[in-house]
Parts: sequence; structure tokens; C-alpha cells
Amino acid sequence: MTPDCRIRWRFQDGAELETDGYRALNILAHAETYELRIAQACGGQAECGTCRFRLIEGELSPMVVDEAQLLEEHRSNFASDERLGCRARPLGDLVVELRGRAPADLRDDDLTH
Repeated sequence: MTPDCRIRWRFQDGAELETDGYRALNILAHAETYELRIAQACGGQAECGTCRFRLIEGELSPMVVDEAQLLEEHRSNFASDERLGCRARPLGDLVVELRGRAPADLRDDDLTH
């Protein structure tokens, strides 16, 4: 498969890595392909919010309904530039920042009440 774009990954320790990107794959699948660690407690079903990342530069696919609903329901847990890795796909070259530690699973009762 011919790459569609490049993804530059930034890590909390300041390290960076640049990889090929494919519009057919979401950010979580890219991370798994390149053996980068992104948490995903719900198996990529847009239910837990643990696969979130920050978009630093570039354009992602529009939010689908389940991602938009999760972000709206848990607005206080997300920064304005965060998206779900299991739903967001690159539309061109990107710079993304991965969290150093996995965020709490939003399905945890303590977070939803």
C-alpha cells in the first residue's frame, strides 16, 4: 500500500518519530502498526476515551456520531484539541502528541456520576 501522508508522533519525553500514514487507517491502527503505545480499554469502540491524543498540526477526518457523543458527554475530561485514536483518520500530513500515561477509562462509575 502506498502511503498517503506522513505522521509525526510526539511523545511526552520530547522524543519524536515520523512514519508513513494511510487515510484508510485510524490513528490507533497506525500506532499499533508502528508498535507505539496508545491505551485502548474498549477495543476501539469509542466508549472509554483512553485512546485520546492531541492534534498539533494537520487535518483529521470529521468526528463520527459515537466520538462526538463521548466527547460531549465527558467534555470536562477532554482538551479542545483532543480526538479519539480509534475514530480519527488522517486527511494529510499530521503532527500528533501521545499522552505519557493512559487517561482514566470514562466508563468508570466514579467519572460519570
